[in-house]
Amino acid sequence: MRIAVLVCFLLLSGCQSNPFRDDVPPKLFNQMQSYEDTVRWGELQNLYLFTSPEAVKSAKIPEDLDNVRVTGYESSPLRQIDETRWAVTAVIDYVLIDRQVVRQAVDNQVWVSDDGGKSWFLDSPVPQFR
Repeated sequence: MRIAVLVCFLLLSGCQSNPFRDDVPPKLFNQMQSYEDTVRWGELQNLYLFTSPEAVKSAKIPEDLDNVRVTGYESSPLRQIDETRWAVTAVIDYVLIDRQVVRQAVDNQVWVSDDGGKSWFLDSPVPQFR
């Protein structure tokens, strides 16, 4: 009986979502999920599309991003800086394919909205994969 109760407890606790999600603006949460999906499964040059339009225009996108394979992404809960600024820290594990070198990048993200929460953009540097 103890095992059955323990299994039920573990299953229910495993289904719990981010306890801070209720406080996070839904559009910001969705934008961050898209960013994480892009890091994990997408083309890394598309990370620059999450920055402000001005930053996209002046960005120098590295040419060797296709040499990077992301193997892990862990992020902290979002922290509200003020009404239109939120921060999160992500640790990204990756491999440089041509050298089979395992690396890790710390991505200190700051997300900003300049239109009252209708849209959000990354106001911090895109992580460098070296």
